[in-house]
Amino acid sequence: MFGSVLAPGDLSPLSAALLGALQGIAEFLPISSSGHLSLMQQWLGIDAEAAGHRFNITVHAGTLLAVLAYYRHDLLELARTCTERERGKPARALILALVLATLPLSLALTPWFEAWIIAAEQDPRAIGGALLFTALLLLFTHRRSQVDNTDSEPAPTPSKAIIIGLFQLVATLPGVSRSGSTIAAALALGHSREQAARFSFLLSIPAILGASLKEALSILAETSPQTVDIGPFVIGFVVSFVVGLASLKLLIAVLVRVGLLPFVPYLVAIGTAALIWSGG
Repeated sequence: MFGSVLAPGDLSPLSAALLGALQGIAEFLPISSSGHLSLMQQWLGIDAEAAGHRFNITVHAGTLLAVLAYYRHDLLELARTCTERERGKPARALILALVLATLPLSLALTPWFEAWIIAAEQDPRAIGGALLFTALLLLFTHRRSQVDNTDSEPAPTPSKAIIIGLFQLVATLPGVSRSGSTIAAALALGHSREQAARFSFLLSIPAILGASLKEALSILAETSPQTVDIGPFVIGFVVSFVVGLASLKLLIAVLVRVGLLPFVPYLVAIGTAALIWSGG
């Protein structure tokens, strides 16, 4: 019906919709959407070859589209003002910070690094440990959270941007929250909650776009494609976009008001549960 992809099909439309909705919510909370997707796929008994890493990239692309839609005015303003001599200085500084923060992810493009991530996605113990690490990271930076903010707050300096980028690289491990780690890093470096969240979600654009393009190229490079229904992949993508777009504004408001601390008990609980499950 929907054509074919290069992976075996064993993913139902209902489970794809459930996973897409989970991605749409978890991507914008500091709880690791990739960790939750991997644990949910294993809990549902979905074959890693039917969903796994490739499906995770697909639903992440859906939430990428939600970020693009939500921040479209910011992106248009950046494009419009960055060429102006004086008004464009903040825009150019932000673009430079985003570029520098994205550079560490080049390491994730290496085959051995990607193989390590894919293996971790199938290991509940690794995911559980990473979730507990995220909880400790959020707890450590909670005291640095600032509720005051201003639209004129400067972009991260080059050195700070690289530090945030290194935290984003660590967050490629399933269970380490990308938004949580980058927001926590920005808070620890002195940025307000609102600006830290804005920079984190803008930073997700090149990160997810790069992963999506890499996956698309790997599909095109396959020499022996298997024909399966891609309907579940389309459903997961659409649901993750719709749910992500509907929840992003609300979740940012909650994050700015209450900070990161309320998510720590949940991460400890789910991380501990994953460790117990893997031990059983």
